[in-house]
Amino acid sequence: MNLTLTWDLFVIVFFAMIVTYSFIIGKHESVKIIVASYVAVVAVQGIGNVLSRLSGTSQTFLTLLGMGRIEISFLAGTKLLLFVAAIIIFAVRGGFEIEFERDHSSLIDLIFTGIFGFATAGLLLSTLLTYVADSAILSLTIGASPVIAGIVKESQLMGIMVEYQDLWFSVPALLLLAAGLIGKERA
Repeated sequence: MNLTLTWDLFVIVFFAMIVTYSFIIGKHESVKIIVASYVAVVAVQGIGNVLSRLSGTSQTFLTLLGMGRIEISFLAGTKLLLFVAAIIIFAVRGGFEIEFERDHSSLIDLIFTGIFGFATAGLLLSTLLTYVADSAILSLTIGASPVIAGIVKESQLMGIMVEYQDLWFSVPALLLLAAGLIGKERA
């Protein structure tokens, strides 16, 4: 069997791993990961903006500290690491629990868990691509980034991720709303 590593294969494996993990941890924890992801996106984007501002306007301050100008690749890498760390910290030690107030059948719970996993994978991968491109969240120019443009040329699935990033960011939140509306009330 001749297996060639491609970006399409990366996307497929990434989605498969996140969906599988969602089934392992269950529906409630999958929702917790979605919420933690949204909080991490906002926190990391804010920290990245502060670091970028410090790099541009406080050149003398950074030079005095021996840091010089913060390079874009360093900033993108820092955002990636902070994002992953923030999700883990929020999910494991965030001090909040997620529980649906509505009961569903086992089949509907299973379907929701799979859909939550798929949506989470899209949200995470879109966020990672945004940080790699050193772009703002939901920027329409993410595909113009030299790094992303090269990847999109090689991969149809990565092209879909970039082209529909606004959906990948909004679908998990819409699913949370839908899950709250579907089902029967507890007695």
